[in-house]
Amino acid sequence: MMPLVTVIMQRVRARARARANVALFRLGLLILVIYITRLCQLAAESSQSYGYSNKDYAPSQRRPSSILPRRLISVFGSESSGSTFLATTIAIAAGAFPEEGGVNRTLPSDRYNNTGRTIVERVVAKRAMSPNGDIEVTHLSLPWGSLNKNLNCDVKFSRNIETVEALVPEPCFRFERESLWRHRLEVKAPSACRDEVHISEAENGWSCGAKCGQGSNDGYALYPIRFLTNITSHIEWNLARSVDVTAVLSIRDQSISLEGKKNAHCKQHQIARAEQIRASVIMQQAIRKYGPSGRVIVVSYESLMMLKEPYLYRIYESLGIDSKYSPDLTKDGNAKYVQ
Repeated sequence: MMPLVTVIMQRVRARARARANVALFRLGLLILVIYITRLCQLAAESSQSYGYSNKDYAPSQRRPSSILPRRLISVFGSESSGSTFLATTIAIAAGAFPEEGGVNRTLPSDRYNNTGRTIVERVVAKRAMSPNGDIEVTHLSLPWGSLNKNLNCDVKFSRNIETVEALVPEPCFRFERESLWRHRLEVKAPSACRDEVHISEAENGWSCGAKCGQGSNDGYALYPIRFLTNITSHIEWNLARSVDVTAVLSIRDQSISLEGKKNAHCKQHQIARAEQIRASVIMQQAIRKYGPSGRVIVVSYESLMMLKEPYLYRIYESLGIDSKYSPDLTKDGNAKYVQ
């Protein structure tokens, strides 16, 4: 009698295990389907924005434009994170900035209508463009812009730093404080800012990237003198206009970055740290949404200094840049902060 009971119990247990295995298989299959669906959603998000799809303006079908680049590499980072060094290096490798340095840049005339002077830029302070206009490298610290390191640290001013949606092409960019200067109003925005980039005061279903200019400023996006840029929306803004965009995030030891920021941008510790935290949140959001698709690449300053060319060339490869250019990687900017 006992052997029969044992056999029956063994069969019951075997069937129970079989049912459990089937249930686990079905659960695994369901998880796989959910994962694949999420990947498809992320791919769709990287090609859509503001109700417009990239399929309407695919790169192979893009309208010719003297304003929008075909390829945009935007370098972001907290102030004193090495982002200027990284942006300049990438720009040289991409052919958007001369290796020997020195680009003549004419500054606009000031509020007193003094003629704008020409300066020589040794680094990519804001943007650089390849001669054929295909590749643009932009550099935006978080925040970007400055009055001076004392006013930057003014509590009221710091707390009200705005976050803009995107950095628009240079011909469509204007500081808001300049929007009432008479001699500035005489310079109208190029028609391409309205017709191709869709920056307009008219309700056209597109966004301006910052505050939309009105009246004589129509076609311009108006920016605060110092601002943060939402990296996620910057990517989406450009994708909606069929620009192949990648955001490169420059990361540096936060203690060293903070000391550099206090020396050059904002000497008050608490305000400098608060801005650093805001920058970190913006970068985290971008990584979560566009890191998986490769639209966001993270670069470590310390890794670059330690691993040198192999690490640098891997960055180039990720950006589709064919270059063996390398700056002087023996000068570690962290050394002066480490005793």
